[in-house]
Amino acid sequence: MVQWAERYRRLSKESSNGGRFIASRVEVARGPMLWATEPGVSKITLMACTQLLKTTCIENIAGRFIHVEPCPILGVFPKDDAAETFSKDRLAPMIRDTRVLRDLFGDAKSRDSGATLTHKQFPGGHITLVGANSPTNLAMRPIRLLVCDEIDKYPLSAGGEGSPIDLAEERQAEFKANSLTVVACSPTIAGRSAIEASYDESDQRKPYVCCPHCAAWQSMEWEQVRFDKDEGGKIVTASARYECVSCEQPWTEAQRLVALRKIEWRQTASFTCCGENQVPEQWAPEAYGVRRALCRSCGCEAVPNDHAGGQASKLYAPKQTIKETVAKFARALRRGPEALRTFFNTQLARTWKEGADAPEWQDVYARRDDYLAGTVPAGTLILFAGADVQKDRIEVTVWGFGRNRERWLIEHRVLTGDTSRSEVWTELEAMFSETWEHASGSEMMVRDWGIDSSAFTAEVYAFVRSQAGRGNVHAIDGQDSYSGAFLGLGNKDSTAKGKKLRRGLKTVRVGASFAKQELMGCLGLQRPSGDAPFPAGFVHLPRDIPEDGVRQLTAEELVVSVSRGRTRREWVPIGGRRNEWLDCANYARGLAAMRGWDRWRETHWRGLEDALGIQRTTIAPAAEIATPAVAAGSLADRNLKRMAPRSRVRSRTR
Repeated sequence: MVQWAERYRRLSKESSNGGRFIASRVEVARGPMLWATEPGVSKITLMACTQLLKTTCIENIAGRFIHVEPCPILGVFPKDDAAETFSKDRLAPMIRDTRVLRDLFGDAKSRDSGATLTHKQFPGGHITLVGANSPTNLAMRPIRLLVCDEIDKYPLSAGGEGSPIDLAEERQAEFKANSLTVVACSPTIAGRSAIEASYDESDQRKPYVCCPHCAAWQSMEWEQVRFDKDEGGKIVTASARYECVSCEQPWTEAQRLVALRKIEWRQTASFTCCGENQVPEQWAPEAYGVRRALCRSCGCEAVPNDHAGGQASKLYAPKQTIKETVAKFARALRRGPEALRTFFNTQLARTWKEGADAPEWQDVYARRDDYLAGTVPAGTLILFAGADVQKDRIEVTVWGFGRNRERWLIEHRVLTGDTSRSEVWTELEAMFSETWEHASGSEMMVRDWGIDSSAFTAEVYAFVRSQAGRGNVHAIDGQDSYSGAFLGLGNKDSTAKGKKLRRGLKTVRVGASFAKQELMGCLGLQRPSGDAPFPAGFVHLPRDIPEDGVRQLTAEELVVSVSRGRTRREWVPIGGRRNEWLDCANYARGLAAMRGWDRWRETHWRGLEDALGIQRTTIAPAAEIATPAVAAGSLADRNLKRMAPRSRVRSRTR
């Protein structure tokens, strides 16, 4: 691939490097171009900063296939106008200035059936450029080479028929043995970035350079960029430098440019071999622009290379100095979160986490309690339950609430069955009579049950009406509100004239956004050491809770965006996780707020403990507050004497 580009490719006069293509000008792009002919590679993911290597690699890969291995080629772009722009600004100049391509395409005019703006034929194949929003264009012809640019800007579904990339890859079925897919983009929002998801599925190659001081090979990361600040806390751009991760010696700009002349791409994805999980520490000699990871026990190539993925930031750009990169960072800091997001995406090739981040599910899973699901720990004084209704099941979670705003996950149960039929609802009704054994030996019932009514409204309303005699089964109406966990009751039944019925069905309005934000903060609390008391709001999880349950509890994050000057806060799923456990927790929290859990006083807590047979903890009387010593005749002394008679009068009045 590189040999073809350096021999035949001519950059257009519109380019900043017009003339013969020289790979060493941007050495970091050499590896990704070589991967296109690497044996075993069927997909290449390029998650890179802007103006570094993405488009150049796509152009050279397409040009080489057109000339050496002619075949059907499809280029997918966010919209049709983006495809037309690529054709006019990139493809046409490449064909015009590269003689071997110009000879293949000839002097075809736009009026010819074989040469239009977005569809061009050549001997042995054709290249078609389409927008990702059209399912028809994505499913017309079989193709061998698929190139997808700016995939984070694609719609989630092409005309309601599914992922545009998946639809396009289906067209490679006839060329399965030798097809190639290339996807490229700068990343966007963490958890919602398509290029990030694709890179995570790859062998995660990173470019390594050699330190000019200690000769240690390393991947250049933003964390190794250092700079000083002045007395006002502002970044001093002139002090910016890169420091070696091993010897911590700073590099001059000249030394960085020398280091960029020799780049080794290495696989960094973790793997399992010889019965142990490993992070790559040894690599095979370089071949096809990459060093394959080796198992430290058997020495074999342990990471598959069918999906090659590369990530590169502006730290590898020879035309942008470290000082210029730091200057852009300082400017982004001054301008706010939106500018910082752009800096991370376009300069560092990293995703951006916005708003309130959900805690890492691994951290939450690691701090589980010792009790088992289905049992009620001693601190629990009352139970509430939330139910989430799906088409083929009802998921129910029972939560326990106690003092200090602490809560315990008691049990999560999945009732399978078609929710349009009565069987699964009968199973849910049977749960209403169940009891859970408290640590004190008493049996506890759930105080209130809340069932989400947003998706299957008719079924939920009918079921709640049938349970009206119980008085503790409620239809939940979740709302995007930060005012509180409980927002009041909503009347749903009315007369023929539209007047609300006082004794009709009522829904419990739950502030879902408030509940999610509170839960994420509480899940982030750390377990205290030793016998120290738990922090207020601590969320206890049973020892046998499944990993998927913790994933679902932390399945959403708060994204803050600015559109037309207005700030929008939205909770969005992370990485396609399900969120039934989280929804059930929100419904139980809303019911607890409805019953007053947030404002209960000591008398109420003692009443709950008495009902469970829990022995009260003796509370030491408050120590008498001594009158502070003040100097005689001082202002404080006169104020104390002036207040004393008033206090005695108030006491006699009471």
